[in-house]
Amino acid sequence: MSRIKAPEVDSRWYAFSYLIKSEDDLPADFPIPESTMGFEIGIFLPRDAPDWFGRSHYPPRVLLLQGGSLLVLTHPHYGVEPVRLELSDLTFCEAGHILLIGWLRFVTGALDLHLPYNTRSQRLMNEFLDFLMTVYLGGEANSWARPTAEFGPSLDIKFRNYLTSTMRSGEILCARWFSPASERIRRWGPFRIRREVGGDLVAYTSERLIWIRDQWDDHYERYGSITSTAPLRCMEGVHCSGTGERRELNVGFHSGLSWRIPLFPEAFEEAEAFAAACMSGRRLNQENVS
Repeated sequence: MSRIKAPEVDSRWYAFSYLIKSEDDLPADFPIPESTMGFEIGIFLPRDAPDWFGRSHYPPRVLLLQGGSLLVLTHPHYGVEPVRLELSDLTFCEAGHILLIGWLRFVTGALDLHLPYNTRSQRLMNEFLDFLMTVYLGGEANSWARPTAEFGPSLDIKFRNYLTSTMRSGEILCARWFSPASERIRRWGPFRIRREVGGDLVAYTSERLIWIRDQWDDHYERYGSITSTAPLRCMEGVHCSGTGERRELNVGFHSGLSWRIPLFPEAFEEAEAFAAACMSGRRLNQENVS
C-alpha cells in the first residue's frame, strides 16, 4: 500500500460523489495500492448519512477501473480488505435505484458484491458505468441481421424510457420480451387479496442480455428499477421451465448462475417464443464466428 497522507478533511465526512480521473483526485486518507497507479477512471462514493448515534449503513468507498479489473477500496477506518474483481470473471452486473437508494451489484461464480450509494450522484455514476461497460462488454458484437423480434405487449412509457437510456451507442436491439406490471388476486380462505406485481423486460442485443424489472424484495417499486447486464459470451441458454401456475423464464450462464423470471400463464407462450429466438440468434452467431 502507498502511504496515507494527512488529509485536511476526513473523507468519511465528504457528502458528495466525484469522479477520480488522476492520482491527485484520490482521497488523501485512503490507502491506495501502488499497483493500482495508472488507473483509467474511478469514482468516490460517500458513506450513508449517519444517524443520531453517528452510525452509517455503509462506508465511504473508492472504485477504480484499471485495465480489465475493478478495485473496490473501503475507508481504512472500517478495516475492510480491498476487493479486486477481474471483469472477465464477472457473470453479470446490476444497477438499481429506488428513489434516493441506489446500488451496484457485481456477481461471479464465487462472489456477490453489493455496493450501495445515494442516487443524487447518479449522473456521475452513469459516466463511470459507461466507461466500465465499454471494458466489460469488450466490443462484443452479435451478427443478428433480422428485424427486432418483439414478444409480449408493447412497452409502457416507463420501460421504454429505461430501455432507451440503457442501450449504448451503436448497440442493436435484436429481440425483447415484456411482461408489464399488473394487479394479481389470490384467495385466502373466504378472502380475496389484491397484490401489485412488478414488470419484467428481457432484451437480447448485439452486445449483451439485459433484464430490467421494477420488483425488489418481493415488492413492486413504482418509482424504481433494477437493470442487470450480462455479455453474450456468458450466456449458456434461454428456456422456459415449470408447469401449471409455476413457470419461469430461465436465462442460464456458463458460471452456473441464472436469471429466473416468474411467468404468469398468459405470458408463457410469448416467453417461449422469445427463448427460441435468443437460442436461434446464439446459434447463428456461433456459426459466423466459427
